[in-house]
Amino acid sequence: MPDSNTGIYASFSLEPVEQTFLTEKEGRPIFADKEFVRIFIAGDKHTEVYREVTDNDKQRFADAYKRCKEGAAAREQLTGTPLAQWPYLKPSQIKELEAINIYTVEQLAALSDTAKQKVGMGANELTAAARAYLASAENSSAASAFAAENERLKGEVSRLQEQMKEMALRFEALENESQKSRGRAA
Repeated sequence: MPDSNTGIYASFSLEPVEQTFLTEKEGRPIFADKEFVRIFIAGDKHTEVYREVTDNDKQRFADAYKRCKEGAAAREQLTGTPLAQWPYLKPSQIKELEAINIYTVEQLAALSDTAKQKVGMGANELTAAARAYLASAENSSAASAFAAENERLKGEVSRLQEQMKEMALRFEALENESQKSRGRAA
């Protein structure tokens, strides 16, 4: 999950940490599970923080933390379209981007100018293509939603038309019965 669109992401993990005091005391290795966070910037393989989780980390990267608690692996904690699912890229490009902490199309689309320099030649074209892909997906998502709503409304109109036909038939039957009653009374 990005931190206020600055390109900062986090992944959480549960790691065994040796408890040296208890290990010495017991004469055997004693470990405790501790939560760790890896904070990184998309497009920058040299800037990374790896430390024990703080309450601030849990709040700042709440979505990623929640997915970790639900059992998601580090890469699954990132939201977005994985680069491997985007047919625009070659496998070698995917590996190159992952080497500099870019794992999703959304991260690629949001790269800063500094991060683009680290991607190298063609970075502007890649980020533009990623933005276009996301815009297209958003538009097709809206079109799908409109189509689904249209189908729902068509069904509703058909249901109402059937109700109107039933009511017309009932009214006609009542009208015929009423005319017969008047004919007998006369």
